[in-house]
Amino acid sequence: MNNTTYAKLCGGIALVWTLALLFIPPFAKTVEQLMLLFLSTNAR
Repeated sequence: MNNTTYAKLCGGIALVWTLALLFIPPFAKTVEQLMLLFLSTNAR
């Protein structure tokens, strides 16, 4: 995979992820809960 293809793939994934977080509230809430769970279990 060359750099151009990789950059387009990453940009597409980032765009889909951002739009999903903005326009699908249950998805955003689930992501937030998972992030808080991860941070609370790894806090020192």
